[in-house]
Amino acid sequence: MSIEIRHLTHLYDAGTSEEIKALEEINLTIQKGGIFGLVGGIGSGKSTLASLIAGLGKPTGGRITIDGEPPCPGKNVGILFQQPEDLFFEKTLFRDMASGLLHSGLTEGEVNERIFSTLDLVGLDRQLLDRSPFHLNRGTLRLAAFASVLAIQPGVIILDEPTASLDPMTRKKVMEIIERISGDITFIYIAHRLQEVVTISRHLAVLDQGKVAFTGTVSGYLDWALRMDRVEYLPVLNQVMFGLQQLGFDVDPDVILLEDAIDQIRRSLVRT
Repeated sequence: MSIEIRHLTHLYDAGTSEEIKALEEINLTIQKGGIFGLVGGIGSGKSTLASLIAGLGKPTGGRITIDGEPPCPGKNVGILFQQPEDLFFEKTLFRDMASGLLHSGLTEGEVNERIFSTLDLVGLDRQLLDRSPFHLNRGTLRLAAFASVLAIQPGVIILDEPTASLDPMTRKKVMEIIERISGDITFIYIAHRLQEVVTISRHLAVLDQGKVAFTGTVSGYLDWALRMDRVEYLPVLNQVMFGLQQLGFDVDPDVILLEDAIDQIRRSLVRT
């Protein structure tokens, strides 16, 4: 589903002495399918924008539409929060996953099929459904939370730090799942690990003090950060390559994969 954001403005405590402008004149188009990265520092407005796209609040001004309709949580849009494991509350994982589906008009058989198929999709054993969520490790619970969002079958899913606090193996697994199913679902990917964002995203937007500082392809983003001397917006890998270039190494800071960076460094050392 394509997302259209037009003239979006949002204020906190509007009309009071504590008024804060979180977003100002945001204009973005996020195409259907694929993974769209959202980057920005603390106070940039990315969390506010994510919650508005998720339909968890109404903007002060402007509009957001998903295929022409406003965001409707649990229908055309879902969100995986930073700490989704805190949202589990039922005695078993099955009852927790089913709680969001039972009121959607699905039959019991359809609810079961949704749960089974999404659990299979994220690579979790169905036997876990009879266990208490509170007895599962963090990685398993994060995958279960992801399966719960997928079971709703929204066209758009917002991922707010989906790999935070996960071990490297589970982090890689989560990213592989997202990439594998991103053709049918539009993902908005938010993470503090910039390398993670540029590796998995096709396009992205940078928010700075509530405004869009950049939007475009990942390659264009890296070029923009270098051209504007915004090295702080570069992933660590690109910062290292930039530093090596400044020291005289014949390398290109506009690199995404670690393997490519190592190859460039090796070739540069051979030439010297």
